[in-house]
Amino acid sequence: MKMDKVERAGFWAALRSGAFPTRERISVYLRLLAIANLVGVALAICRAHGWLLPLEPHITTEFMSFYAAGRLVDAGAAAAVYLPTSDMGSYIHSLDIPAGFAAIQRSIAHDPQNDLLGFFYPPVYWLLCAPLGYLGFYQAYCVWVGLGAAAYLALLRCISGRWNLLLPALAYFAAVKNAVVGENAFLSAILVGFGLLFLERRPVLAGVLFGGLCYKPHFLLPIGVFLLAQFQWRALLGMAASAAALCLLAGLLFGWQSWVDYFSIVVPHAEWMFEHHGFSWGIQITPFSTVRLLGGGVIIANIVQAAVMLLTMAALFIIARSGSANLRAAALVASFPLIVSVMLDYDLTICALAMVFLFQQASRSWFLPWEKTMLAAMFLLPLLILGLRTSLGLPVDQLILVGFMLVLLQRLRAERRGLVSI
Repeated sequence: MKMDKVERAGFWAALRSGAFPTRERISVYLRLLAIANLVGVALAICRAHGWLLPLEPHITTEFMSFYAAGRLVDAGAAAAVYLPTSDMGSYIHSLDIPAGFAAIQRSIAHDPQNDLLGFFYPPVYWLLCAPLGYLGFYQAYCVWVGLGAAAYLALLRCISGRWNLLLPALAYFAAVKNAVVGENAFLSAILVGFGLLFLERRPVLAGVLFGGLCYKPHFLLPIGVFLLAQFQWRALLGMAASAAALCLLAGLLFGWQSWVDYFSIVVPHAEWMFEHHGFSWGIQITPFSTVRLLGGGVIIANIVQAAVMLLTMAALFIIARSGSANLRAAALVASFPLIVSVMLDYDLTICALAMVFLFQQASRSWFLPWEKTMLAAMFLLPLLILGLRTSLGLPVDQLILVGFMLVLLQRLRAERRGLVSI
């Protein structure tokens, strides 16, 4: 019995100190994770094309919806991205997608059984989709993912000052998945990350970059809280002007009716789908989806989402007011999954920035208790979501995200007491 207590005490002491992730172990683990991710990518490609593995189900990448939207916009049929042919009321409260948008996806995939994807982005996102539509599908995919990955690696290099980041990037499952499915998390991370780097020296330019996130308007909420806490009025003005200019440009190019269709059709349809299992709760990583995954109703889920959102916004506000630059930046990007209403597992690509910012700050002095452990947990979070949340229905991700915010508050307290360098 005494030995069990000693072992448990030793286990918790190791977690608290973070002594287990030595440099040698980290190097080995990163290589193993990178190899596992690359093998998984290879198997996914084989399955998608029916090579070696059966083509069941008939799946595609999320990039298909971006490319299909671009093709319709280029053909002058942008309305088909949003407009259903069925009764509007029944369509909004269904899992359907517009018939025209479904048809263009099937024609691109050359597969009548192909799984279909919706398009829930505002017309401003067509500014990116339209140029891609002029390329072939695979060429457009390579351009989209290649440029995004290169800029993402450049961002990590600018934050950390290190060049050898390819291995950690290949080992981080969220970034790899984002590249494989052709999603836009690289773009989100680039806009937020470079905005943070420019914020002190060129606040207007930082605001312009933040405003680019208007293609995911709910992502602007934590940034708004962050800038208000620091009285960054020029950055706020730049963000508002940038978002307004992009929305105005989209209206001029694609017609103002597209905005009417977006707010009257797409927004209520997306809201209903996300609330009523239009997407698996296993790949959503918000407090709302966690309650739904555990069997809670929509009302309870909304209450929990609001409570966690307000608490996280308060923590972000406090850190943004008086924390060091790296600590403030880490708090902003780490707060996204706890504040925004919709966020999927590949969006955790942006949370890699939180780890880099915290590591940079801790390297200036020393790591506080639990910081190394929470950094390791955050790095493994996308895999834990796949293995526990998606497969077993165990949403441990929320505990890790909350724990990471708590260690940031712990570091803020240490900075205020002068125990660590700022």
